[in-house]
Amino acid sequence: MKMHFQKNLRNAAGILVMAALFTSCSHTSTIYVVRHGEKAGTSGDVPLSGDGLQRAETLKDSLRGKKITAVYSTNFKRTQQTAAPTATLFGKLVEVYNNGDSLMQVLVNRKSASILVAGHSNTVPQMLRAIGVQPTFAGNIPDNQYDNLFIVTIKWARTKTVTLQQKKYGAASE
Repeated sequence: MKMHFQKNLRNAAGILVMAALFTSCSHTSTIYVVRHGEKAGTSGDVPLSGDGLQRAETLKDSLRGKKITAVYSTNFKRTQQTAAPTATLFGKLVEVYNNGDSLMQVLVNRKSASILVAGHSNTVPQMLRAIGVQPTFAGNIPDNQYDNLFIVTIKWARTKTVTLQQKKYGAASE
């Protein structure tokens, strides 16, 4: 009886060690990708309109509990203004990127990160496709849509799994 108890105790200890190892090897990262908010003009490096500034604040509020570890934006005023409130909330700087596809290839391999990326109607879908996920629409984001929030989740256990969830935030776009 004593020997049987010791064997069961060793098996239980082995299972606990394996569970701890599996848990420590499991990581999840999330990349939140948005198009900039409504812009004040139709061409050039224009800033956000009043509605766009409100959308940037709403984005910040939507991400408040997400423990953002990094914030990225293009060098355009409207993307930087979209990302700025969230960056300020989490005490981060808005880091400028030039090539969204390359950025996403790097970010999709970061473990245990929570990241915001602000882009444009033509670059956001391209960045998502570059990492192997497909938004629900073909082509670019329509010019009048600013309310999409794309949530890319990367889970590592034995292999890496990348999934996309598409949500809306803030006031509905026209």
